[in-house]
Amino acid sequence: MATSLLTRVKARLELRTLKKTSGLIQGRGRSQFKGSGEDFDDLRTYQSGDRISDIDWKASARTNEPLVRRFNEERVRHIAILADTSRAMAATARDGSSKSEAMLTAAGLICYLAQQNGDPVSLVAGTASNHIQLPARASDGHLELLLRTIQRSTTLDAHASDSAWLLERASKVIARPSLIVYLTDEAHPHPTDYQALRKLTVRHDMLIVRVRDADPLQPDKPTREVRDVEHSRVIETAVRSRRDIAAQAAQVRDARERQVQEMLTSLRILQIITDGDSTVVNDMVAALRRRQGSAV
Repeated sequence: MATSLLTRVKARLELRTLKKTSGLIQGRGRSQFKGSGEDFDDLRTYQSGDRISDIDWKASARTNEPLVRRFNEERVRHIAILADTSRAMAATARDGSSKSEAMLTAAGLICYLAQQNGDPVSLVAGTASNHIQLPARASDGHLELLLRTIQRSTTLDAHASDSAWLLERASKVIARPSLIVYLTDEAHPHPTDYQALRKLTVRHDMLIVRVRDADPLQPDKPTREVRDVEHSRVIETAVRSRRDIAAQAAQVRDARERQVQEMLTSLRILQIITDGDSTVVNDMVAALRRRQGSAV
């Protein structure tokens, strides 16, 4: 019988960082979610900083003073994994592993942390012609199904990348305020995705895990065939060995990365960028611990 993917991730955590993971995604996140649970508690006088949407206008009219509704904070947090299952994620990561393996490990870590808290996790992935969606549930069987779905959907025969569609799909189907964990590579999200990301951050917290690509030119391995899986073409050795092309490619990559960094910073989206499966656990735990510390 094959080993459970969730068990495999847990084994890695037990060896490396298990004690550091407790409570890393517990609670409601940033302040726009505080006190906005579903269970009504009581009314109190409006104070500076309260949300206008929380004012109980009928009660305020009866008492001639503005009153706001207070709610019991939700004890669980809903988590939505937004997985880039395109063929680009089946390619090689910076550390030589498959980007899909790094994505699967990242998803497994999120599922494990959710399992600790009893938090339900949903999945959104796929394409416009092949929607992949699993509802938010917290059972071990559901989390295992979620990981297996990501694993079998991310192949070299999968669809091309389409971050615009995936983000728009998320905004349509993730109704409850959630922590959205977007798993993709360093080419995404694109600067043109700003409005779609902004739309999501109005209602949700967001965490983006980006896996670095291997050097597409591979100049130190001239005899190895290098294939661009996104466009299904081989990169010729003569092209890979040219320093001017390498310099131009680096400039384009650096310029795009600056744009992405500026976009995510302006939207206050936490991002984790990692070299691949060998580093993703430690990179995620370190970033989540920094976020947890800054929220105290």
